[in-house]
Amino acid sequence: MEPKLSRKQKLVILADKMYEPLLTINEGAVRSGKTVVDNVLWKRHIKKFRGKDFIITGYSTGTIERNIVKPFYEMFGEKIRLDNFNSFDYHGNKVHCFGSSTYDAHNAMTGLTAHGWYANEVTLQHPNTIQEGFDRCSGEGSRMFWDTNPDFPDHPIKVNYIDKSGERLSSGRLSILAWHWKLEDNEFLPRDYIENLKLRTQAGTWYNRKILGQWVGAEGLIWDNFDIDSNFIPAFDPPHDWPRWRAIDFGYDHPFVCLWLTQDYDGRIYVYREYVERMKLIKAHAESVKQLSGEEDYYNTVSDHDAQERAEYEANDVSTTRADKNVTVGIQRVAEYFQRWGDGKPRLMIMSNCPETKKSVLNYRWAPHKPGVPWEEKPLKIDDDPSDALRYGVMEITSNQGCSPELSLALSRASPWSR
Repeated sequence: MEPKLSRKQKLVILADKMYEPLLTINEGAVRSGKTVVDNVLWKRHIKKFRGKDFIITGYSTGTIERNIVKPFYEMFGEKIRLDNFNSFDYHGNKVHCFGSSTYDAHNAMTGLTAHGWYANEVTLQHPNTIQEGFDRCSGEGSRMFWDTNPDFPDHPIKVNYIDKSGERLSSGRLSILAWHWKLEDNEFLPRDYIENLKLRTQAGTWYNRKILGQWVGAEGLIWDNFDIDSNFIPAFDPPHDWPRWRAIDFGYDHPFVCLWLTQDYDGRIYVYREYVERMKLIKAHAESVKQLSGEEDYYNTVSDHDAQERAEYEANDVSTTRADKNVTVGIQRVAEYFQRWGDGKPRLMIMSNCPETKKSVLNYRWAPHKPGVPWEEKPLKIDDDPSDALRYGVMEITSNQGCSPELSLALSRASPWSR
């Protein structure tokens, strides 16, 4: 049994059946129905085989479970559980799932002969994984299915694949077929959900990408929706029962930064303490962090990935785990939480005893695009250390617990096929 489909989804599925392109790409606005189509196409493709291997790649195995595995149950009533090797059996075949955020993640894929590849959020995946996915799909009758939200206009996925939609092989077979999606293509989204989504999406680059589905470049201030009147608040002592986290950005010539974050029971995040110092040894930083932390308990302390520095802080009784350092996702997440939501209040605030964090946020800018060279979207590396730590902390809090209560309520009102 398949879910109720929109007119756009039916059109894409019909065209796929007629042309069977080697690579189908669904790109565009969030919540527009792209992933539902890919799930349907993927299921139809894989059921044609028995005893074969298939690949699913995503930013992480967690996003694969959230975006693909869970919706398969909601859409088709099929319960899928990943084993210890992040694989699962499906209609007599073996499906292997791989995270793809690091340069060496593709090594786990070597040796497979795959008959199909599903890439979720493909613009977030490392180029090495993209190339390995093509290399692995050598089985007779193999096909590939990608979905993605827009990114900057010169992104390799757009230039090398989406812009080449309609390209054919020498045999005449369609090589690439890309479909663009708008939010309005999803006929099942309630109006209150659409309104809430638009309200909590930062105007400018993120709105153009997530809501309008446009491939536009970022420029100027990164968090231009930061409002001193609502996002920068008087300091107060958080109640003892609010959960707490720490986020660390290593540095010596550049400042070492530790931010303390907490969250209330309405899902609002507060940066309530900062430590920003340079030209000090690790032992001195560790002692300061421990002294400022006092007797507080923390769910986690996330940091840069440098193994040596993490080991030295561990030796000085400051244990850390690796932060999610995806710059694009982290910047969007912080922007989303700076935005005023449906109740007119933001979900991320910086207290007045954290002036360096405020200063960094107000000056966090995109590196200018140089004419004549490929677009590389990244922040300027000037006074960005507190902003980096802020990204780490917000990603840790929001990724581990899922949606806030308010967003969960909005989603619960939506059709399950629109998720």
